[in-house]
Amino acid sequence: MGEQVKVADLQTIERLRADVIRAAEAFDLALSEAQVEIDRVTMWVNDQRPDELRRHIRKTQDDVVACRTALFNKQEIKATPEARPSVVDERKALERAQRRLAMLEERLRLTKRWAVGLPAQVAVYRAGTNPLRTTIERDVPRISAMMRRMVEHLEDYHRSDDERSRLLEMLAPRPEQCEDGTVGMRRGGDAPDQAADGSEGP
Repeated sequence: MGEQVKVADLQTIERLRADVIRAAEAFDLALSEAQVEIDRVTMWVNDQRPDELRRHIRKTQDDVVACRTALFNKQEIKATPEARPSVVDERKALERAQRRLAMLEERLRLTKRWAVGLPAQVAVYRAGTNPLRTTIERDVPRISAMMRRMVEHLEDYHRSDDERSRLLEMLAPRPEQCEDGTVGMRRGGDAPDQAADGSEGP
C-alpha cells in the first residue's frame, strides 16, 4: 500500500490564498491611483497649464506696455540736462517685466512640447504595467479558484481518509478473553460466540 498524502495545516493554503488576494487588491489600487494621476497631469498639461500661462502672458504683456509708457513719459519731460529726472526705476521695472514675459513664454513653449511627448510616455507606462494588470484581472482569480478547489479536495480526502480509518478499525481483529482463560481474536462486528470458535453460525 502506497504512502498516504499528509497535509499538516490546510489553513496555510487558505492564508496564502488570502495573501494573494490582498496583494492583488493593493496592486489594483496602486494602478488605479496612478491612472487617476496620469489623467490629471494630462489634463493639466493639455488644458489647464497652457490657459494659465496665456493669462499670465497677457497680463505681463500689459505690464511691459505700461512700463514702456512710463519710461517714455519720463524721458519726454522737458527739463534742462542738469534737472532731467532719473529713469533708472522705470528701466528696471521694464526689464523685470520683459524677463518675466520671456520666462512665461518659455514655460508655455515647454508645456506644449510636454503635451506632444506625454502620450508616448503614457503608452510606455501602460505597456510596462499591462502584464501586471492582466495578472490581477485574469490570473489572480484563476489562481484563487484553483487554491480553493485544492483545499476542498484535500478536505474531502481527509474526510474519506478518516472514514477509511474508522472502517479498518472496526474490521481489525481484536483480542478477547474467552471463558476458559484463553485469548481469542474477533473482528469488529462479530458476536462474541462467533469469535470464540471461529464458526459463523449454529
